[in-house]
Amino acid sequence: MKTLGNCDTSYLLNFSVSEGRAIFVVYFPASRTISVVVVNSYQNKDLSPSFLEKQFRDACQALSVEPPPRNGIMFKVEYVGLLKDAEKILQGTINQHRHEHHGPTIAVIECPNAHLMKSGLRALDDFPCVTIPSNARDCQYQVLGWQQVAARIGMQRCAASSQWLNERISLSRYAHVPLGNFELDWLIYMADIIFSRALRDQQQVLWISDDGIPDLGGINEEDTCFADEVHQPVLTYPGAYRKVTVELKIHHLAVDALLKSNQVNEMEGGALLGFEPDTNSGAHAFNEQSGFDEATSCAPAFRVLKQLIQRCLTDAVTSGNVYADAILQHLYRWLCSPQSKLHDPALHRLLHKVMKKVFALLLAELRKLGATIVFANFSKVIIDTGKFDLSAAKAYCDSLLKALQNRDLFEWIELEPLQFWHSLLFMDQYNYGGIPARADDSTHDESEVDIISSWNIAEYLPKKIQDYFVFIVSQFLYIPWNYARKQAAIRSSLQDGNLCTPSITVAAAETFESHLTEYLKGQISSYFTEKLLGIVRDTVLHMKELSKSENEKVTSLGMSQLSGNVSKGDAALEFIKHVCAVLALDQNVQHDVLVMRKNLLKYVRVREFAPEAEFSDPCPSFILPNVICSYCNDCRDLDLCRDSALLAQEWRCAVPQCGQPYDREVMENALLQIVRQRERLYHLQDLVCIRCRQVKAAHLAEQCACAGSYRCKEDVTEFHRKMQIFLNLAVHQKFQLLQECTSWILGIR
Repeated sequence: MKTLGNCDTSYLLNFSVSEGRAIFVVYFPASRTISVVVVNSYQNKDLSPSFLEKQFRDACQALSVEPPPRNGIMFKVEYVGLLKDAEKILQGTINQHRHEHHGPTIAVIECPNAHLMKSGLRALDDFPCVTIPSNARDCQYQVLGWQQVAARIGMQRCAASSQWLNERISLSRYAHVPLGNFELDWLIYMADIIFSRALRDQQQVLWISDDGIPDLGGINEEDTCFADEVHQPVLTYPGAYRKVTVELKIHHLAVDALLKSNQVNEMEGGALLGFEPDTNSGAHAFNEQSGFDEATSCAPAFRVLKQLIQRCLTDAVTSGNVYADAILQHLYRWLCSPQSKLHDPALHRLLHKVMKKVFALLLAELRKLGATIVFANFSKVIIDTGKFDLSAAKAYCDSLLKALQNRDLFEWIELEPLQFWHSLLFMDQYNYGGIPARADDSTHDESEVDIISSWNIAEYLPKKIQDYFVFIVSQFLYIPWNYARKQAAIRSSLQDGNLCTPSITVAAAETFESHLTEYLKGQISSYFTEKLLGIVRDTVLHMKELSKSENEKVTSLGMSQLSGNVSKGDAALEFIKHVCAVLALDQNVQHDVLVMRKNLLKYVRVREFAPEAEFSDPCPSFILPNVICSYCNDCRDLDLCRDSALLAQEWRCAVPQCGQPYDREVMENALLQIVRQRERLYHLQDLVCIRCRQVKAAHLAEQCACAGSYRCKEDVTEFHRKMQIFLNLAVHQKFQLLQECTSWILGIR
């Protein structure tokens, strides 16, 4: 008997449909035929065999697949008016192929709904079927010319099908799993299988569950329900960084934390994990003394997981196995995904604790090596190199990465430079602007300077004023950078090739920095003050002409609906607050910016220290962690309130080659779980003393031992503010269940 991986032939059935229009593509590599059936109620016929052949050859060349010889594949095109007629044609085509080519054959299906496809084509019941994840963009037809676009996509899928099937067969052999058993998220499924085998070999009982809550026989059930959320640490140091900064992507942090857990635990004196990661001693003591301790309860599974990852690392390094490497790359996604059958929140929190410690040690090591942290999370870190020259900054970055690789604790962490910035004005992850460095920076033309502006706070200004905001902030970046560039060119021309001693170089750098600061101060008192006064004057004059209905239209992307607190006051005042808050990020000129702010506020008749003159971020933040794309399996944390790319009705994967819409039902369920979890934690929270801040221990005591009164740890106002964010999201994204749940919690009828 042959396995699916040993089948001689296969064929691809691709299907896409949109509003009564559809295209079926059947590719038979054995008979070298491609049949296309177009469902179109109108009479226009835009496809021909020659067009399909050209598209198929182009797709093969793009995928580096050897194209067939000319006239080597026969193309057929048929037109029908109904889906049922197309299914009859396909039924006959598949039956004809089965009679002409005997032997085991695999049917590879790529369509939005494989079960619906099988119910319409009963001939598929005679073949083992393997499903390729479908991209939702394939079914988004345009109004005109849709046949050629859909057929082009179908030919691309045909060209890639053989390569996909060969890779899936290799995956099946590596994981020792039948080819047809893989789920759409094959990586999580494979990791579950391999981990369950490792647990079984260690005589451990599996906690397999379909709902993301481990089946532990009732043990730790309450702890799982009322555990705190796992938040990714985010460090932000706002400021103006006039020297070269670099963004480094962090790879394999979870793998390094797992493999170095013993070393990290020893550094903490055994207090980090509460058990020895590499020993099995103490199991009896665990059963008697700490049966409900979360860390020790998952200690055996943690050891097995560590051994499993060590084996995968060996396979990936020694034999270059791509599937073992995929497990390493997606380790953290697998552990935190509720879709995993072996998902254990306790195991996830334990690894997250070690990752936070390794992450903190990594940042400390970067500071020891002279880097200044601008922003850092588990995914990336932005550092200030302290160099004005780009080549010197790149050399420093290379030496920094080599030094980190030599540290045993960070052996498996890889830092990849993604972007260098000449100048960076950074408020937070969604509010920054900068001048990026380019590969051809040596031949950089002054007229071709790129300035990136990504300011979420600007979206809350009237549309007409947003351009002014971006212009002023861009000038605040460009003017000092251009001055520094010209001064550096003058210095290099005066040196005439003579080398300076290091002490003179350091002194010259300090003098140059002070000159740059003085120059910028002069620009603020003259250029920026005059420019801003003119903009404020025009704003006061022209914004009064807008009616109330027009003023509500000026904010973009539905921001007011999400935040719920967009200022309805004077547009000029809001502009002053936003611009001055950004310019004040530069600590060297903060006093001059405050003086300018005072004069601007005086013009709009607002006192400097009045409550309405204080700037506050108009947009709340809520991060939905570990959102997985159903097509490319990309995993990322999404800020549903501040990420401008997500403020449209349809949330899409950010990978350029994908663009798959996220499953709205899955995301709404994830938000519902978070809301219910936070509600439970609010009702079961501790009471704390208002004087000594100690948690209430005696149940019947009305006052603390220090005579202080008790209050809830989380204030009701703060809880309602968080729930209001979810309600605004539900209304904006039309999540009915989430809206009903949050409205009931807030008492809104």
